[in-house]
Amino acid sequence: MNLTVADHIAEGRQVLARAAKLDTEGSTLAQRESAALRTAQAMRSEALMGMHDRVRSHGCPSCGCLTLIPRRGRAICVNRHCAVAGRQRSWEYRELAFLGAGSVKRVDRTDTDTPPRDAMDLRRLLAFFAQTGVPVSDATLRRLIKTYGLPRWTNPADSRGHVYALSDVASAHATHFARTQKGECTSTANRPPCTGLHDMFFTGAEDPQLRTAAKKVCAGCPLRQVCLDTAMEHGQVHQHGIFGGLTAGERRALKKAGAR
Repeated sequence: MNLTVADHIAEGRQVLARAAKLDTEGSTLAQRESAALRTAQAMRSEALMGMHDRVRSHGCPSCGCLTLIPRRGRAICVNRHCAVAGRQRSWEYRELAFLGAGSVKRVDRTDTDTPPRDAMDLRRLLAFFAQTGVPVSDATLRRLIKTYGLPRWTNPADSRGHVYALSDVASAHATHFARTQKGECTSTANRPPCTGLHDMFFTGAEDPQLRTAAKKVCAGCPLRQVCLDTAMEHGQVHQHGIFGGLTAGERRALKKAGAR
């Protein structure tokens, strides 16, 4: 038997045992965590077989668009408008299953003279959304592009055709899908703007440029003070990374100054 499969089976048994234990607690939070563990395990099982339907059909927890791509055991949002300082948002499968899809906030439009790196022709766009489990017809896609006035560029491979930014079309597609599903995609409460940016706030905290970008995200967060208070109170747990707009060193200095 393949060792990878054997390890997966062993891990799966442990995951299901944890999920069963959570079920006995009876609380709503425990039941959600239990369901998330089972769904994440199913995602990993499918990934071993080269299937990614569950990940691709899941709306991004931040932007709500169906732009998640599985990569190295994580779900990456490829929507450029969802990224911060060029940093793509990403989630472990358990986080993804627990959070659910985020709210579709707006329809974005790329403002450049040249095609962006995610520019695609209609054929490739149709194929992308078909893989999410929420396909659209050629006529519907053309109507969405026209309705929202999405920009287009001459196709570099065929001057007779045009290309469109996947990130632009994705937000229009998500808005359309949310309306047809009677708000199903927009039922999740708003989340902190740092959602899905774990690397930026921890490993990226050592990079001056990413640190500055992370602090800007914190500056506009309504939960900034709560986040900072929690980090200050539980210093041993939150000893690394940026919380409440402050680095670990800045929090230590603040705590030391308050002790005087």
